[in-house]
Amino acid sequence: MGEIKSAWEIAQEKANKLGELSPEERQKQKQDRCRPIGQSLAEKYLSQYDSQYLQAELNKYDSEDRELISRAALQRLVERIDLGYGPILDKIGQGILSLANTRAVTKTVGKIKELSDEYREAEELERQEIERAGREMLHQLRISGTAISHVNIQAKEEWQKKIRQLAQPFQERLDTLKRELLDSTPV
Repeated sequence: MGEIKSAWEIAQEKANKLGELSPEERQKQKQDRCRPIGQSLAEKYLSQYDSQYLQAELNKYDSEDRELISRAALQRLVERIDLGYGPILDKIGQGILSLANTRAVTKTVGKIKELSDEYREAEELERQEIERAGREMLHQLRISGTAISHVNIQAKEEWQKKIRQLAQPFQERLDTLKRELLDSTPV
């Protein structure tokens, strides 16, 4: 009569039949394991803006894991860069620089900051122009004085469309800078 095997022995036999993982498969598994850790570190940083936190947490891992986790955190921070963030952009930049402080990264972070400032100025000018046009239209309708203290430019779809059109070339430049930032990071 045949020998009865435990579930562990059966699983072990099946695992032995599968063979060893290739180096590429092991690297992929390691990346898959480290990616959520890095993303979580970035999200936590974004909630408290403590760049020392990033380094302290990264130091808990061996050098290979640290590199993969740092790369994942950096990617998350770069993803979160947005033209409309303004002051938060400085904090994101500080986090990026704490992960990868090279001349190229510093230069690109500076370019992103300049682009953000340029966008905010252009957006403010466009908003003023839209508000002026709105006041002019209301004036032509003989609505003025205390009846209009503020023109709500968000209420009109065509005005929102103008703001989106204004943002498009800035967003394209930002996307290019984000790719440049990721390409220039040593991690």
